[in-house]
This record gives sequence, C-alpha cells and structure tokens, in this order.
Amino acid sequence: MLGRLFFLFTAMTLIEVYVLMSVGSLLGAELTIGIIVLTAFVGSYLVRSQGVQTVQKLQSRLAAGEAPGQEIVEGIMLLVCGVLLVTPGFVTDALGLLVLTPQIRGRLAKAIIAQYKDRIIPQSTFTGNAQGFHYSSQSSTHSSPFQQQPGADNKAKNDGVIEGDFVEVDKDDNKLN
Repeated sequence: MLGRLFFLFTAMTLIEVYVLMSVGSLLGAELTIGIIVLTAFVGSYLVRSQGVQTVQKLQSRLAAGEAPGQEIVEGIMLLVCGVLLVTPGFVTDALGLLVLTPQIRGRLAKAIIAQYKDRIIPQSTFTGNAQGFHYSSQSSTHSSPFQQQPGADNKAKNDGVIEGDFVEVDKDDNKLN
C-alpha cells in the first residue's frame, strides 16, 4: 500500500509539473499563476457550499433515524476535493472539479460503499453493572449500527423510569480480611 501511494504521488507530481510547464509556456507565467489562484478560490467556495448541503442531508437522515453512510462518504470526498483544488496545478484541479460534481460524487460514493460494505465493523456494546462490565457484539457482516434492533421501541421513552435488574449483595461479603 505504501509503495502504491509513493508511486501515485511521484507520478502525479511529474504529470503536474509537465502540464504546468506546458501551459506556462503557452499562456505565460502570470496568466498561469492567475488561473491557479483563481481555481483555488473558486474551488474553496464550491467545496464549502457542497459541504453545507452534505451536512444538511446528513442531519436530516440522522433525524429520520436512517444511516447516513452515503453522506459520510461524500463528506470525505469533499475533503479530498478541497485538498485537490487548493493544491497548485491543473490536473489536481480537474480531478477535484470532476469529483465535486454532485452526480459523479454520488455515483462514486455508492461504488465505494458497495466495495467496502463487507468490511464494516459490526456493532459492539459495553454494559456495566455491580457485577462488572460485559461486551456483546453483532457478528453479522450485513448489520448496521444505525439499524433498529428487534423489539426496540421507535420512540424514546422519557417518563423518568429506568428499567434494570439488580442483585442484592450482603455488605459483609465485600470486605477484605
């Protein structure tokens, strides 16, 4: 994995330098630098506006009790777009603007989710009581931590009653001799 990243960064740098030199010799240094600065500002504005929309979608999905997986992946993709658009160069700007397009970003997010859905960590819970802490886990690879559990009430109860079990322990049994 590290070798692939090294190759990717090296190749992208060489391609970016070649394209910058070609465009610079064609348009001139001042215009090339101006275009690079302009794309950084425009890209920052577009990433911010798309990010706000993605956060609003994420909040509405959470409020509806649905898993916001697509929105989380799109948010990460927007972060990568921001880095690509602020990085000087035409190739990174083109990639950033391409992924910034909502239709392309949505399709790419669905493909990423489909690729990695079997690697999602199963839901785990820790519970504690007077006897100690306990760990439980769902082992199904297709379960989601956002799914409603069987038998769970959809509405949160706020009647001031906390249900639970207890075990009465004699105080003399807990003393160390």
